[in-house]
Amino acid sequence: MQTVSPAKSPGTIPSPVRKKKPFWVWAAYATLGLVSLLAIADFVLRGLALAFNSGKTDFSELYTSAWLWRHGENFYNSAVVTAMHERLVGVSVQIAPIYPPTTLVLLLPFTFLPWGWANLIWLLLGLAGVAATIFLLWRLGGSKSPLKALAAATLLLSFAPLHQAYHLGNVVLVVFPLVLWSIFLAEQRKDWPAGLAIGVAACLKPQIGVWVLLYYMLRGRRNIFFGALAVGALVVGVLLARPAVLLQSLPDYPVNIHYWFDPGQRYGFGEGALPFHVNVVQVVIYQLCHSIAASQLIAHALFAFGLGFWILTLWKSGFRVPVPLAISSLLALSFISLYHSVSDATILTLALCWAIPTTKTTNESWKPAGIVTCLLLLIMMLPGHSALMRISPDLPASITSAWWWRLLVARYFVWLLAALNITLLWGLWQCADEKTDDKTDDKPQVFPLPTPETN
Repeated sequence: MQTVSPAKSPGTIPSPVRKKKPFWVWAAYATLGLVSLLAIADFVLRGLALAFNSGKTDFSELYTSAWLWRHGENFYNSAVVTAMHERLVGVSVQIAPIYPPTTLVLLLPFTFLPWGWANLIWLLLGLAGVAATIFLLWRLGGSKSPLKALAAATLLLSFAPLHQAYHLGNVVLVVFPLVLWSIFLAEQRKDWPAGLAIGVAACLKPQIGVWVLLYYMLRGRRNIFFGALAVGALVVGVLLARPAVLLQSLPDYPVNIHYWFDPGQRYGFGEGALPFHVNVVQVVIYQLCHSIAASQLIAHALFAFGLGFWILTLWKSGFRVPVPLAISSLLALSFISLYHSVSDATILTLALCWAIPTTKTTNESWKPAGIVTCLLLLIMMLPGHSALMRISPDLPASITSAWWWRLLVARYFVWLLAALNITLLWGLWQCADEKTDDKTDDKPQVFPLPTPETN
């Protein structure tokens, strides 16, 4: 009698045969993993080392100003802050604080610790912020491909503005994950928690948080606005608990603004501006028209035109375009004529959540605007500012003073930001056309969180 093996018995479902990954996939995993490890090593070895070395950082300035506010002294007076910075941090360098007082209130708990411990904890918090940023970008992007997720994480970890933010202890390390978390919560219809997160982000760094809040206000998400307003009211209430200190300090704030941003100053756009780290479009326009007033007028007109185009495009689609694309485009527009540090450019990697397709099963494919966006972010990933600072002293004056060097090479980041703005608006317009044709998709979504929007 012939027996039938269990594997060939009728009705038996054969086990699925796993397809072996090709060699290039494993090579890609290995390469991306190695680059990611090197980037993490840079954060840990060069970043955490700042906790044990004397030096002025963005956080040391905030720590000193917050300490002065807690002790009832003028926290915007440059001479007072400079002297106290030398006493607390051990570094003598002129400081003219320009962060809003709301930032100082939120960082007040750090002033109860000695500088060394406060700085170490802040850098560890920043490292946790980097990890949270990667996780939230992965959740918002919705990619099911491990290779694409690793590629996006590697790009972020290798992103030069993020490295600069960490080495300087910039507050964007905390603001970026807060913004991503608020978007994630908002697209799950958790409006009050989302508003609280946006409120904290806006109090820490208004030039980033207010644009995210504006987007949700335009969508009519009232509870998000009220949540952010509650945080702002609480922080302002703490400030007004000591009105004498606030009134004593505020008159020095415009003095510091003029010190940094007047035409010809370090972060202005005239002849005395820093050669590489000022990235508003005025620095390019000024070299073409040599007029301060005209440069300001043209730059702000470009911003207004871009903002108007952004609003009209979203209005045309009924706000039914991908949320990461809409918010990253609005944030990129803010870089045109309003000052941002190089570190702030880290927030623009939010565009990856839209640019990289999710899965093969969603019938999505690479869009031309998405490909260009990824290429531009890859170029931004390179440490161009650091390279220019190191090589320019060794170059002859005939090169560094040439028009093409000053207009194109030294200001390469301005051109990259302009190209990114055009690309994101292009992608926004294409998505608006698609959503206008497809009437079944009636609400804005963050894939893969397709929940209907309600107030």
